[in-house]
Amino acid sequence: MEALIAQGLTKRFGLIKKFEAVSGLSMSIKQGEVHGFIGPNGAGKTTTIKMLVGALRPSKGSARILNEPIGSVKAKGFIGYSPEHPNFYSMNALDFLVYAGMLYGMTKEAASAKGTELMEMFGLTGFENRNARNFSAGMKQKLCVCQALIANPPVLILDEPTANLDPIGRYQVLKIIGEMAKKEKKTVLISSHILHELEKIVDHVTLIRQGKVLLQKDMSELRKEFSQGHYVIDTNNNQQVLSKIKGMSGVEKVWIGPRGMIEVLTKKNIDLGTAVAKQVLSSGIQLKKFTEFEMSLENIFLKLIGGKGE
Repeated sequence: MEALIAQGLTKRFGLIKKFEAVSGLSMSIKQGEVHGFIGPNGAGKTTTIKMLVGALRPSKGSARILNEPIGSVKAKGFIGYSPEHPNFYSMNALDFLVYAGMLYGMTKEAASAKGTELMEMFGLTGFENRNARNFSAGMKQKLCVCQALIANPPVLILDEPTANLDPIGRYQVLKIIGEMAKKEKKTVLISSHILHELEKIVDHVTLIRQGKVLLQKDMSELRKEFSQGHYVIDTNNNQQVLSKIKGMSGVEKVWIGPRGMIEVLTKKNIDLGTAVAKQVLSSGIQLKKFTEFEMSLENIFLKLIGGKGE
């Protein structure tokens, strides 16, 4: 079953000179899926997320959360939302979480117990009675994720949840989200610019640019597609093997990569493995490694976007 379906979502701003921030965006996310939502600055990610959580009304198009229309009370009740730039009332951190929990219908006692548990989980123990408004940016981010989780919602929508966190904090937050999603079968839509960390927990990814979807694919399929024809080779004499590979039929480009290994780009349907094995064996060279290059999410992003922002 689809946890989230969006069809033709569009958002325009301005009365006279209209600006279309999101243009006919369609996407779907299955229940229990951790879905990365990525794109350059200004691509329309936050605007899309605000429409999904009911904070903005679409100019056109529609979307449903667990079969309820976005913006409805029922749809909002299914969502735990953490915005990119959280702000807080002037109140103690635990009181804030209790307040958020009670808005979802929790009892004060249950919300207090859950809030205390979440603050411990995210490394905020000892700050329960501190004013959340005076927290550091990183602590505010963690508290906001706690707020998104307070009522144990089936769907999490997290806009840059690791912004303002140090590397250890980012690792901890993403680890908790990934483990919780897997254990509790939560559906997660998460946006982040830290792609090498995000790819460790996402199953699928949607990439948008200028308000439009460029791709939406399973991560394993995406890596396979972008790694096709790109190989990594390591021997005990890479320079000699490099010179031999350069003259092979079907080889488009060959170079020594940053790890000192040979990288090769070939035309499609070329059996490079057999050809390389023959060259290596005939030269008495030891073949240590021959594998397809594993394309990272960041590499794919740069390849599609061209290294340019908006």
